[in-house]
Amino acid sequence: MEKKTLVIGHRNPDMDSAAACVAVAELKRALGEKNVHPALPGLPGARAKYIFEKFKVPLPPMISDVYPRVRDIVRSDIPSVSAETTLLNAIGDLEKLRIPRLPVVGKERKFKGMLCLYSLLGDMLQLNGSSGGFTGRIVHSSIKLVNEVLEGNLLNAKDEEQMQDFEVYVAAMNVESFKQHIPQENPEKLAIIVGDRSDIHLLAINMGVRLMLITGRNPVDPLVLQAAESRGISIIATKYDSATVVRRLKFSSPVELAAQHQVRSFRLDDRITDIKTQVFEEFDDVFPVLNRQKQLAGTFRKSDLTGERGLELILVDHNEFDHSVPGVDDAKIIEVIDHHRMGMPPTRYPIKITCDVVGSTSTLVTEMFITHNVKIPVSTAGILMGGIITDTLLLRSPTSCARDKLALDYLKNITGVDPEELMNEIFQVGSLIAKSTPEEVVLADRKVFQHLDKFHFSISQVEEVGFEEFENRENELLDVLKEQEKNQQLHLAGLLVTDVVNGNSRLLATGKTPVLDMLPFRRLSDNLFDLPGVMSRKKQVLPQVLATLDNIKR
Repeated sequence: MEKKTLVIGHRNPDMDSAAACVAVAELKRALGEKNVHPALPGLPGARAKYIFEKFKVPLPPMISDVYPRVRDIVRSDIPSVSAETTLLNAIGDLEKLRIPRLPVVGKERKFKGMLCLYSLLGDMLQLNGSSGGFTGRIVHSSIKLVNEVLEGNLLNAKDEEQMQDFEVYVAAMNVESFKQHIPQENPEKLAIIVGDRSDIHLLAINMGVRLMLITGRNPVDPLVLQAAESRGISIIATKYDSATVVRRLKFSSPVELAAQHQVRSFRLDDRITDIKTQVFEEFDDVFPVLNRQKQLAGTFRKSDLTGERGLELILVDHNEFDHSVPGVDDAKIIEVIDHHRMGMPPTRYPIKITCDVVGSTSTLVTEMFITHNVKIPVSTAGILMGGIITDTLLLRSPTSCARDKLALDYLKNITGVDPEELMNEIFQVGSLIAKSTPEEVVLADRKVFQHLDKFHFSISQVEEVGFEEFENRENELLDVLKEQEKNQQLHLAGLLVTDVVNGNSRLLATGKTPVLDMLPFRRLSDNLFDLPGVMSRKKQVLPQVLATLDNIKR
């Protein structure tokens, strides 16, 4: 399976997360790694879109999850067999491939069923006196398919592709006894196996049988051929003896007749975690995969469900799985690049971690380019500037440090863009609160946290120029927070509104009474807190909330 690496940020991606995804993927490709692509697990905000458009960088594609799906394991090394193929050839394919089942397809690869070796064996052992199947004398086939399995020479042929039931008799008696043995009605269904006996040839022609099979390469009198042609009787000459002809005739039927039609199939979009139990409960090992048009897309085997996936993830600007793309638990994470607290679970493999106390992941990524002596393109430098500016509020946030300033200066020299001017452009894009629905505001930059395996809470953040728009919609935003608290059983649901001009914030919050009452912030109303000088959720608000929860636990 071809390896593919996705560089992916957190849910509800901000400018820093989106910029870091694109830049890391570009750096990896510059260092010789193949098939590395950025991706976003959500739609970025208007300000991020503005910066990407300004520097002419395409936004990464959005993906809803990274759950392993059947399309990730579908294989083409197990071929299908045409529904019109003879059973003899299909069984030969099973033998060559050393597998127990083969998919059967019709025109345009429409799925017809599965040819199963064990099911065939069961049919062959049904000694129940039935006139059909492998033990009876009825064979459903065509002149063309019969000639194919007998490797014969078609001396006379009429309607050779027409499918029908043949009632097979072997001429092993004298002519009188044989005449008594075979039915006189419906001679158009009869197939007579005979050697060089001209008396039987003439009997068959006089009766008007459908097919004569001449065994052992025995010659046929030209007069017999002429008479057969005038009566519309087909004749096949074969090198095989009568016993072999009888055995091979049973396998001249089209494979569709012997296929299992009621079989479990799967779709390309089925999640592997959802189908594992069904697959392992089945006796069979090879399973068909169909597309929306019921066409065969491929197959997979049980062992494919536990094999190594081709997808690898590099997490940027986050490491906690609650903040990551759905399905991250089942993915192979190979690297983390972040500037937040460490909260990820143990990994199954050793991984590379770049995590440091800086104000922006874009700072770390800029340093990685410098360390590897890789030139940063102007467009990439521009979006990295946007990441540092928005995450540190142009170095005014308490999370920022000297390294953020050095990185910003380095990028400024590449782009020739003044950071202060870029900051003004970003925030002139407009107020998120004024332009969005309350739900969109709360979800735009929302992070959910788990603490002490007991407390579950969320804090969203939005940057504004002043609090005027927030005050106009405070009640609507509070209603959304209350709905989240109730539906997700949160101990606290908060929205941090930051005034980037004056460097102050307000926290709109709802939650359990002890949690809300013990928050160490000045209360303006039942659900609103004043946070002067606070600009960072990560460094100034989250530690206070965690300390409050610790006190409640004690």
